[in-house]
Amino acid sequence: SGRAWRGGKSVGERCGEPTPGPRAKMAMVKRNVNGNEDTIDGDYIPPAPLFADLKAAKVYHDRIHRPPGLKFTDTMILLAAQAFLLILYGLFVIQDEVPKRPYPDPGVGDKPGMIDFVQPFKRYPPGFDNFFGSARNDEFKLQEHYSSFMQISYFVFLSLPWSFSFLRKFSYSSATFALFTACVSIQFGIIMMQLVDRMHCIFLEGLLVSPDFEISDGMLERLNMRDFQYRCQVQRPLDEVEDGFGLRQLRQACYCREWTMLANNATRREETPLVAAHALLVTGRRNFQTFSLSLSFMDIVDGLYSTVPTLISFGVLVGKMAPVQNVVLAFMNVMAYAFNYWVCVYVMGTFDGTGGAVTTHIFGAFFGMACTAVASPKGAAHDPDCKGRYQSDIFSLFGSLMIWAYYPSYNSFYAPPAAQQAVAINTYLALLGSSIAGLTASAIFSGHLKLNIFDAQRSSVAGGVAMGSVANLIAQPWQATLIGALGGVMCSFSGHFIRVFCVQRLDVHDTVGVMSMHGWPGLVGWLAGIFFLLPLNNDFLSGDLQSKDLAYSLPWENVLQNRKGTGDAAFVQLVSAPMTISIAMVTGLVAGLVAKKITVLDRKLLFKDSTFFDVPDDFHTNEDDSEQSDDEKEAAV
Repeated sequence: SGRAWRGGKSVGERCGEPTPGPRAKMAMVKRNVNGNEDTIDGDYIPPAPLFADLKAAKVYHDRIHRPPGLKFTDTMILLAAQAFLLILYGLFVIQDEVPKRPYPDPGVGDKPGMIDFVQPFKRYPPGFDNFFGSARNDEFKLQEHYSSFMQISYFVFLSLPWSFSFLRKFSYSSATFALFTACVSIQFGIIMMQLVDRMHCIFLEGLLVSPDFEISDGMLERLNMRDFQYRCQVQRPLDEVEDGFGLRQLRQACYCREWTMLANNATRREETPLVAAHALLVTGRRNFQTFSLSLSFMDIVDGLYSTVPTLISFGVLVGKMAPVQNVVLAFMNVMAYAFNYWVCVYVMGTFDGTGGAVTTHIFGAFFGMACTAVASPKGAAHDPDCKGRYQSDIFSLFGSLMIWAYYPSYNSFYAPPAAQQAVAINTYLALLGSSIAGLTASAIFSGHLKLNIFDAQRSSVAGGVAMGSVANLIAQPWQATLIGALGGVMCSFSGHFIRVFCVQRLDVHDTVGVMSMHGWPGLVGWLAGIFFLLPLNNDFLSGDLQSKDLAYSLPWENVLQNRKGTGDAAFVQLVSAPMTISIAMVTGLVAGLVAKKITVLDRKLLFKDSTFFDVPDDFHTNEDDSEQSDDEKEAAV
């Protein structure tokens, strides 16, 4: 008959082509065998079938009615973002000096026995300033920096994006947009983490005028302070040096002021090379150029660590945001992460340098949840394409296994040198515990004793998140395994119950399940850190109990900034998570509102690669075929 009817419409109508009515008079074009065209006037002649079947018609329809894809203004914003970063690098970033200069000999103005070698406020990997003859020359490195740099790069650029690619029609976009977001984030993170050091020096120099801690009149007299005016002395008898977190900040502030004077006086640098070297170390700078930022493996790793919370937040929003919105997410997430890190670590004195359970994982998860609450289209969780399939779930599981393999390197990079091996081993044991306990809990929580691939992909690495706190430094092997197991169980519990509650009651959807993978296990690590810091007392911190409880000696002066032994370290750790969650929620809401102002994806375009990519023909047909039952397929035949 020339018409393929389905639901009262012809194939031509279903493909968007108008079909004339039976009474219409029009000129029809008919091609003959030789390719010539003959015009036939007369009554309507039904056209020959255009397609062999409805599947071919659907493919043709989707080709000529493609989704909008990237807008021109979006591409301009993306190019502008990269141009902005390029300008910053061109104006301020310089390569770090290689090879490093040897540790200097004392100058005519140095007094080696009187130099105040206060601890730097910036975190450094072991061996960073390992000069021959330096005070830290006896520190060793578990790995060369390049090896760690590559493994952490695999963790960020390969493992995490691959673990996001479980959606059945969004695998192209999940991995590609994660890579794109990470590339923007690391470039900006390298700059922001050095600006944090500059900002902290400004904060510290303000304390020289008005300290924000209580100080007695007797202490004022001994420290030559009058009306809260601290007289800086970077060289003085060491028995006059007073310790304590607040006083240590004043001593660090003196080195910030000293750096400024050295930067403006080359003669002073030549006369006091030891003081100049320590001023660089304390302030986190590599030279005495005022407007310069350095670039080395250590700076790139700093950028990589600032990229992880961005990708964690990205996981909440996978499939629901356009690339230009991801750029907004990257810039605002890095700025918020840097600010939170400054508040928690630099200002409060929290220790979170073995994986960042609080400042990285908890922050990234809650920032993403706040952002999706305002930026994601409502009802996105009920989209038929918001689910995985057999092949894509296998790829995502493989990404999780790569995270598993690289997690010990990620957690141990910034650990103190004597504890690097213990941190790597404890992380390894925690991953073993979470893999077994998480999958066991998955079967129990399912209600019918069957495993869930969602839990396999996430609970297997939740132990690494849970061991990313100060507990990693002092946990015994059985304790590390237990903490990892608790993280795995919490991950499975969250996936089965808390995630469902957020969707059904709050209409807040977490695409990848990063709250299960990072948020709740991060809280387990936070609580574990408080638990291990509570019993610390002066005897332990002074080293009297080191040999009894630990097989290695920890330099507590470089680990804990609050170390009176009166519970102050545990209290600061207790405050760190609520502070981080508050900052993450506020900044996440702001980022979501900004992203929503830029653009909003239509509901029908969510979770589909065809929105932004040219896709193969079977993209439109394979999934529809897979959803049909055997009876439907037989009826179709």
